[in-house]
Amino acid sequence: MKINLWDSNNGWQLYDSTNSTFKSELEKRSIVIHAGASIGNRASIGNGASIGYGASIGDGASIGDGASIGNRASIGDGASIGNRASIGYRASIGDGASIGKRASIGYGASIGYGASIGYGASIGDGASIGYRASIGYRASIGKRASIGKRASIGKYDTFTKENLFCQLGLVADSKGWITMYKAVKLGLKDFYSGKYQYKIGKGDKSTAKRNQGVDCSGNCWHFTNLNNAISFAQGRPFKVISARVNIKNILSVYDKVRVNKFEDVQLVDLDFCTKK
Repeated sequence: MKINLWDSNNGWQLYDSTNSTFKSELEKRSIVIHAGASIGNRASIGNGASIGYGASIGDGASIGDGASIGNRASIGDGASIGNRASIGYRASIGDGASIGKRASIGYGASIGYGASIGYGASIGDGASIGYRASIGYRASIGKRASIGKRASIGKYDTFTKENLFCQLGLVADSKGWITMYKAVKLGLKDFYSGKYQYKIGKGDKSTAKRNQGVDCSGNCWHFTNLNNAISFAQGRPFKVISARVNIKNILSVYDKVRVNKFEDVQLVDLDFCTKK
């Protein structure tokens, strides 16, 4: 069995479970895989994830950072489980289904193939969500509820000043402008690719479209609040930059904000972190 684990220097890397160092690689990343669990080929397991006793993770599935997969839960081939999502005991997630960050799937719940469960949504114990159904961000589905195939349950209004403040503590001015932050390498290149160069006083833009269902993609940039930016550096040498972003240029909102345009990059003085 070969699975993908995150390497802070090289991104996702394949590791062979038969290798003598495999256990230590899991421990370095605080990943826990309990007895009897099975992980499909080329599945991706995020740092801090927990896979329960007897759980089954399908081929090519993706388990996010800090996600919890309950005992005897089943995750289908190519399914995606977001960061810090919780999948209950004996819950079943269909092939290609997408479970958003911080979503909660109850005991014995069933999510059909290709279904989409939004950020922070809650699916009750024993509930059934039909194939290719769409459950909105922070929606709540009760215990033993049954949602039909291709159904669509309304979405929480993500792109508002109120939500950005409640979710990330970001404050927009009267014209929708927000100061956001990002951790970068000492030379002001991004951590993810190591290639994109941020420039003081400058900005950038792309043609990427708004889609809350997409957490991370190319042709766009990610910013967040100051605390998250500092935490993201994870002990690596870093600097923090700020940039101005307008709400109309926000593409999705999670613990980071995906944007298609930013302006006026500035270096943030972090000396206060070390001053006494």
